[in-house]
Amino acid sequence: MNTNYGMEIVRATEIAALTAGRMQGLGDHDAILNTTRSAIIKTLNRIHIDGAVVNDRFHDREDIVNLPERIGQGGEKTDVMAIALEGYHNAADGRNNVTSFAAIAREGSIQSVPNLSMYKIVVGPEVGNVIDINQPPLVNVKRTARALRKYTENVTVCILNQARHYQLIREVRSCGARIKLIDEGEISGCLAAITGEKADIYMGYGFAPEGTMVAAALSCLGGYFEGKIFYENDRDKALAAEHGIKDFDKTFRAQDLIRSKEVAFAATGVTDGEFLEGVRFTSNGAVTSSFVARAETHTYRRLETRHFFDYKPVF
Repeated sequence: MNTNYGMEIVRATEIAALTAGRMQGLGDHDAILNTTRSAIIKTLNRIHIDGAVVNDRFHDREDIVNLPERIGQGGEKTDVMAIALEGYHNAADGRNNVTSFAAIAREGSIQSVPNLSMYKIVVGPEVGNVIDINQPPLVNVKRTARALRKYTENVTVCILNQARHYQLIREVRSCGARIKLIDEGEISGCLAAITGEKADIYMGYGFAPEGTMVAAALSCLGGYFEGKIFYENDRDKALAAEHGIKDFDKTFRAQDLIRSKEVAFAATGVTDGEFLEGVRFTSNGAVTSSFVARAETHTYRRLETRHFFDYKPVF
């Protein structure tokens, strides 16, 4: 891409986070999601791009504000992904690990995926490709421990706290590894594993569209990702085929989901989470914590931005 769009899309995630932050804990799940999605659409539409919006998990929901098929004021053709509010139930309930994400890449480089479950394993660059999604969790935890030169008991595994993961949790516990359970926010959990700050490995089921956002981040930061889409029936396979997926046993890696190094990634915390701190409101504005990364140069920035509403209201 001719422009580094990282600082453009982080403005969109900041506005989304500020919008969600004002509705945090009010208990209305749909309202906070719809309002935040409207905010990120408005901000992304200010960018001088001709962006094709891909992998919106809510595109077929009549009760949820739809992202447009194309976004921006015109210009360079790109692919755009936006998850205005990951963990919106947590946001509405006033709980942690809520984040806004966006990614932009060269046109045609982001793999379109169906809105189905995907089993993922994510590790940081120190671990590399020693993991194998087709191996039992016990094997992958022990391989991670060896790569990090840690005792297995000192490895932290991040897992979504869902009923489908009870067997996975039992297997991880059987080898003595530490577990960090999160209710929502799988992308933040994966980023924690990539950076190694709060986890060493992420594993478990989540959504396939979220997998592409993780792959965008990983393209910028390094690390290793494997994912397999879970198909319950022939209808799911037919849906995948509409997205150009023909190998239903395929193990997706980051380069399969993001087929270019021309990609930028941005995230802003809404509530304190595994990867970023949340919005802090002040007497005359707010403070946001964001992250911006670019794959072409493997550079990233952590931003603390102070917003003064008295000078330029953002709402």
